[in-house]
Amino acid sequence: MKRSAYFGFLVCFLLAQLGFAQTPAADKVVMLSGEEKIGKVTEIGDTFIKFVHSGETLTYTLKKSDINKIQFASGRIEFITQAAPSGTDGASNGMQDHHNVVAILPFTYIGSGGSRDEKMSIKAQGDCFNILKKESTQLILQDPITTNALLIKGGVTGANITGFTPNDLAQLLGAEYVIYCTVTINQRGSTTTGTNYFNAKTNGNKTSGFGLGSSSSTANFNTNVDMKIYTDQGQNVFAQSHNSFWPTENAYESTLKYLIKRTPLYHK
Repeated sequence: MKRSAYFGFLVCFLLAQLGFAQTPAADKVVMLSGEEKIGKVTEIGDTFIKFVHSGETLTYTLKKSDINKIQFASGRIEFITQAAPSGTDGASNGMQDHHNVVAILPFTYIGSGGSRDEKMSIKAQGDCFNILKKESTQLILQDPITTNALLIKGGVTGANITGFTPNDLAQLLGAEYVIYCTVTINQRGSTTTGTNYFNAKTNGNKTSGFGLGSSSSTANFNTNVDMKIYTDQGQNVFAQSHNSFWPTENAYESTLKYLIKRTPLYHK
């Protein structure tokens, strides 16, 4: 009986310890100097924010003019002051000067035949780069040519990329954010349209004439775009999938625009 009670007490103690060991998600304040402050943003004013470091109780006041951005625990990102460009397109083999650098991985593009289309994977990656460049001026976008070259040099291919974590890829690409995207296209039938013309001529009780007709068939497609964004710490800050409204095979472009405007990286 005593042994059973002791065992029960030990289990409760261990569970309590595990509960205390869990670390709640924290806000991250990135300074223009590159320094990262982890804790809780308690107030945002016109020219300042108030911040408490993790594990502490003292509240600090930070000038907004010294802050690049705040990445909240929820995943939302608020840009405060634009960082000065590093003088490169964002590529580096180290992690210095990687703040706000975004790398877009080659898309996983599954065509209507059910197989992966490598050419469209690269094209869709470039389309995403062009859209994001217009929609998010606060970011430093890594050119897809640079991204793909660094992946090849690092031994990352479409066949083995699942063996690398987002943190691994961010380190390799010198980026703070890595975008994964999958486009899946399925044909869902076709629409046939036609026109008919009949020229009639009446002579007494008799009617004669001739007719002409034409028809065309248009394939309809169902397009789904799935987008995920990870930080260099492996945190998933965005995950959303959306079906295109349009039935055309290139409808993924408008769907990409829709998703990008909903990511935490989007900034007018």
